[in-house]
Amino acid sequence: MTAGRSVRSLTCVVLIGMGLLCPERAVAQSAVGAGPLTATLPDVEPTVGVLTIGRVRLAPGLTIREIGWDSNVFDEPDEESPKEDWVAAVQPDISAFTRLRFLRLSAYAGSELTYYKTYDSERSVGHNVRARADFTLSRVRPFVGVGQMETRTRPNGEVDTRADRQEQELSGGLAFDLSPTSLVYGSTYQASIEYEDAFENGVNLGQTLTRDGSSYEGGLKTDITPLLSMQLAAAYREDIFTFQPARNTESWNGTATFRILPEAVVSGVITAGYRDMSFVDPSVSSFRGFVGTASLTYAFLEVARLSAALTRGVEYSFDTAEAYYVEQSATLAYTHRLFGAVDAQVMGTRAAFEYDARLTLPAHTDTYDTVSGSVGYNLRNRTRIALYYERARRRSPAIADRNYERRRAFLSWQFAF
Repeated sequence: MTAGRSVRSLTCVVLIGMGLLCPERAVAQSAVGAGPLTATLPDVEPTVGVLTIGRVRLAPGLTIREIGWDSNVFDEPDEESPKEDWVAAVQPDISAFTRLRFLRLSAYAGSELTYYKTYDSERSVGHNVRARADFTLSRVRPFVGVGQMETRTRPNGEVDTRADRQEQELSGGLAFDLSPTSLVYGSTYQASIEYEDAFENGVNLGQTLTRDGSSYEGGLKTDITPLLSMQLAAAYREDIFTFQPARNTESWNGTATFRILPEAVVSGVITAGYRDMSFVDPSVSSFRGFVGTASLTYAFLEVARLSAALTRGVEYSFDTAEAYYVEQSATLAYTHRLFGAVDAQVMGTRAAFEYDARLTLPAHTDTYDTVSGSVGYNLRNRTRIALYYERARRRSPAIADRNYERRRAFLSWQFAF
C-alpha cells in the first residue's frame, strides 16, 4: 500500500513551501469559509504564466507528475512477486481569476491522465473542477462555492486499490469586514464522497466509505503584521454513511491558523486544533484530541532551503472492524543549489497509522517510511524539472499483506505556459 492521499498531500505541501511545485499557490491564501474542494482556490490574482483577456486572468499549466518506473504497482509483499511497470501521469489544467466592481471570481479546471504500459487495469482519466464567487458588497460579502472531482487514485494511507470515486461540494456563507485587515464570517458546506466498483481485501468500498457530510463554521480572520495573518474558527460537522448508518459521526472542531508570507525569514502555514468526534456505534471509542498541520520553509545564504511538515489527523478506515485510525506524519526536505540553476534535493517522510478505535480489538500501529533524492533544473518561470529516485517501505504488525517495499525512478515537471 502506498502512503496514500494524506501522505502524498503532505509531501506536496513541502514542495509547495519550497517553491518547487505550484509556486503561485504557495503565496496565495485561501478564502475563509471554503469547503473541502474549494479550499485550494486562491483569493489573489495569479502572477506566473498568466494570459489576460479583458478583466480575466488565465493561468494554463501542465504538470508531468511522473514519467518513469514503478517496482511495485499493486503494493504487494515480497512473497507475492511484486509487479513492476512503466507509468506516465500528466495533469493539464487552467486557473481563472477576475475582480470586478462587486464580484471576485476564482475558478480551476484540470484533468488527471494516468497510463501504465502493461497493466491497463490501472489506467485512468479523471477531472477536477471548482469555482468560488465572492460578492464584494461594501463591508458585507456573501460567497458561494461549488466543486466536483472524479478520480481513480488511492484515497488514503491504508487502501491499496486505486478506487473510482466522485466528490462533490456546495458551499456558501457571509463575511463582514470589521476593518481593512480583519473580518468575521459564518459558512456552511454540503459534501459527498461516492465509491464505485472498488474493493479492498474483499470489502466493497462503496458500502463502507460512501457518505454525505455537512459542516457549519464561524470564525475571525485578522492580519497581525503585514507578513502574518491569523484565523480562528469553530465548526460542527456530521458525516452520514449511506449504507453503514452505524458509522455515522458528529464532531466539534476548534482551530487556529497562522499564515506567514514568503517575504518573511521563515514562511509557511501552521494550523493547530482540537477535535471531539463521537460515533453512533457504542463499541467505537470517541476521538478527543489535538489535530493539525504545519508546513514551514527557511531559505538561507541564497543557496539552500530547508522545509519541514507535520500533520496529525483522523481518517475513516475502510474496515468497519477498525472504524478509524489516527495518522501522524513528519517530512523533512533539504534543497541545495549546486551551480547555476541546478540543484539537488533529499527528502524523508515518516508516517504512523494508529488503530485503537474498537474497544474489543487490540491496538496496533502501521508505519510508512519514504526517502527520496532528486537533481533538478529551475526554469525562469519558477518551475522545476527534476529526476527523482524514491524508496518506500510499509510495516504492519497486524496484517501481513501490508508489509512491502516499493521503488520508483521518474521525471517530474510542472510547466507554466
